[in-house]
This record gives sequence, structure tokens and C-alpha cells, in this order.
Amino acid sequence: MERNQRCPRCGAALPEEASFCPFCAGSINRRTAVEPPSLRGRRVLRALLFSAVLAAAVLAVFLLTRPRVYDGVGEVVYTDADGTYQLVLALPENRYEALAEQSFHAAEGEPYRVPSRLYINHTDSGADAGQLFLQKVDSATAELLPLDESLGTVSCSAPAPHSAAPDAALVSLVDFTARDDYTAQMVWTLHMTNGDTIRLRQELHVALIHTYNYHPEDAPMETLADLQALVDELAETAEPYDKLNLFLPPVTYEGSLVMEERPINLYGSEENGRRTTFTGTLRVASRDSWITYIQGIDFVGDGGVGISASARLWVEDCTFTGWKTGVLGYGDAWVNVIGCTLADNEIGFHFNSEEGAASHSMYNDNRFVDNGTAVLLERVPTDLTLNFQDSLFSGNGTDIDNLCRQPIDITQAVFE
Repeated sequence: MERNQRCPRCGAALPEEASFCPFCAGSINRRTAVEPPSLRGRRVLRALLFSAVLAAAVLAVFLLTRPRVYDGVGEVVYTDADGTYQLVLALPENRYEALAEQSFHAAEGEPYRVPSRLYINHTDSGADAGQLFLQKVDSATAELLPLDESLGTVSCSAPAPHSAAPDAALVSLVDFTARDDYTAQMVWTLHMTNGDTIRLRQELHVALIHTYNYHPEDAPMETLADLQALVDELAETAEPYDKLNLFLPPVTYEGSLVMEERPINLYGSEENGRRTTFTGTLRVASRDSWITYIQGIDFVGDGGVGISASARLWVEDCTFTGWKTGVLGYGDAWVNVIGCTLADNEIGFHFNSEEGAASHSMYNDNRFVDNGTAVLLERVPTDLTLNFQDSLFSGNGTDIDNLCRQPIDITQAVFE
């Protein structure tokens, strides 16, 4: 059925579905004016995008130029406009390997000093960059985190170059005494001239050494067989870092004593004109780096070697007479002779060691009398200057035969 619809222009009747008049071709729908889209929204969007880009650029510049903080355990890799550097707390034998922890053994109540060393290397070439890098450093500090005072005391020095570690850029000396086992954290802090901060952390572990003293009333030691049996038993049963002191009676030990497993300290005594005496050689060949101490003993021989040591040895207030060699250091030994009398020997003191770390530079207050050669320096493992302060040389065929041209200081020695 058709609806009654007419053209609004010419009045003609229209079909029901017509959208225009077939007679006058006029549109029969009402037109709504269409407004063009507004440009205001686009401007706002553009402004927001520009602000975001600008903020991102400002943030990027800030992030790239702001002072940075580096924090590492034993090692930090640092890069600036001049290159990339490895800052590492290490040992002299390997300046590229980070030492995150250092462990020490300490006797209760005794003072110790140990170094913490900072090396600085170019990462590309591995070359030493210490002097160059230190020009970029405004200040350097080292500190140890607080400890329970009941465990002991510990402190460290301000980082600085040190002659004992010439390859290290900086060294901090850690001083400590211990009353128990403890752990501390050492923190190195470098403040750079550009505002950056570099921190390196290192754990310090201290284990207490227990000291055991043995007297004649504690264990048999009247004969050499007794003494050798005691030495062998302690070498087998004592903990590796125990400190063992044997206080010997004023007797004469016939025959040779061997201490080859571990350091055991021998202290002689004197009573009614009798003094602890050995007529045979003493051989020291302990397998670790601790020093063996020999004190207050007479070594009376008829040829042979009074004391032969292939490990670290400290001899003090002893006498050596009648030996082919009074004291011999060989192998990996560092031997110190202090306040001793070496008389009527073919060689008083013979240093012939290829390796080993120096224990001490002093050879003071000795008496070298009527020896064929008082001191024979054949090989000495370091170039440390040996100091013969207040030592007397008298009646020897040769006072000092310095075959290896070791640095020695005889300015305060006495020659007769």
C-alpha cells in the first residue's frame, strides 16, 4: 500500500520508497549541515607528544651525565671517555684475579698487620693503568664495618702507594688482634673527580690460633728418643694452625732431631750452669709457611751441619761451635739468625735458598768468631737488604763471602 507522500517542491505524489521526486528531481530528505572537524584536538595531541619527547630527551641526558655509583665484590669494571678499566683487590702473583676474601690465622692477643692491595688494569691490553687512573680520583678511603669489640680490635690505614707493593696502585694496611674467630667486611671507596663513586668490598676472616705449651712435667723429653717421639706425636695429632712450644730441660741431647711435618718451636733452658745442648744436627723441613723458632740452645758439633732448614726458621740466642756449617738455609727457606754466637766453624751461616718469602731483614747482635767463613751468601730468594747491625766479626778467614751480591748493610757492624 502506498503512503500519501508528496514532493515538498512541486506537490506531485511520490512512491513510498522515494528519496527524490521523479518529476522535479528534488530531494525529499532534510539535509543537516555538516561541520568540518576541529583542529584543536590535533594541536593538543601534538603538544603532548612533543612534551613527552622532550622529557625523554632530558631524562636521557640526565641519566647519561649524572654521577654513577659502582659497587663490586673484589672487582669493578669502570668505563669513562678515556677507556675501560679493571679495578681489582688482588694478590701480587695475579693482579687480574679478584680476591673477594682474605683469611688469616692469628694467635690470641698478638698484633698483626696485613695489606689489602688495589690494582688497576686496562681491560683491553691488561697493562698497568694505576698512575693514569689515580689522576681521575679525587679521594680514596678504606673502612672496616663495626665489629663486636669482645672479638678483638681491627683498623685499616688510608689507601696510599706503598714501597712493599710497588705494582699496586694503592695499599691499605689492616692491623688487628683477635680474641676469637671473626669476620669483617672491608670497603674501599674511590670518589672520582667527575662525581662518580666506586666501591670495592672484601671479606676478612680471622681464625684464632691456639697455643699449647709443653714442659718436662707435661711430657717426657729427657732424651732425644723422648723428644723425637713427642715431636712426631704432636705433628700427627695437633690441628694445622695450632702453635706448639716445647720448653726443653737443661740436658744434652745426643743424636739428630728431625721436624718435617709442621713447625714446632724449641726453647732451651739453663740451670746450675747447664744449658740445653744438641750434639747432633737439627733438621727443619715443615711443609707450611709458618716460622719455626729455636731459642736459647747450644749446638756443639764435630763436623756436619748444626741446623739445616728448608723451611722458614728464626734462630735466636743460640751458639754453634765445631760444625762444618753452623746454620744452613736451603730449598724454600728464609732463615734469620739473631743474637747468636757462631765460633770455630768452617762456615758460620750459609744462605743457599732459591725460593721463599722474606721473614725479616735483621741479622743483628751476632758474634762471628774464628770461623773459616763467617757468612756465606750463595743464593738468597729476595733482594731484601740484610742488616748486620751490631754484629761482631772477629778472627774469621772471610767475614762475608757475598757470592750472589745480595744487598747487605754492614754500616753498624763491628770488624776486628
